[in-house]
Amino acid sequence: MDIFFKNNFNEESITPPDEVTEHFFSYFSNPLNIEWYIENNSYEAIFYEYEYEKIASYDQKGNLIHVKTNIPVEQLPQKIFEIADSFGEIMNAIIIDEDSETFYEIIFRDKELTRFDLLLDQNGKILNKQKL
Repeated sequence: MDIFFKNNFNEESITPPDEVTEHFFSYFSNPLNIEWYIENNSYEAIFYEYEYEKIASYDQKGNLIHVKTNIPVEQLPQKIFEIADSFGEIMNAIIIDEDSETFYEIIFRDKELTRFDLLLDQNGKILNKQKL
């Protein structure tokens, strides 16, 4: 298993409030290896569910903000893959589910091996592209 999300956190694990964990365990059916952190004033659980590494972000009141899922590049929708691939070598793919919308965060590198973060909506519209 690729450990992408956990490698991006340096803080020590915390225990979130009950309202956060109550929603978490009612929303996710099979979470494993759960670690909680505070990131940007929200509670974030890094865990595995059905072989996928995920992050679930909650606000201070226990409301789910979004879920990020680290997926194999081959699982990107064809349209999203083609757009991202046109920029360079795709190194990592993340699906972001937020409310009823889906976004794709792609890490790629160009011919000079410079890494970039690309954010696309579910239709392939580029929302952000920035150098890492």
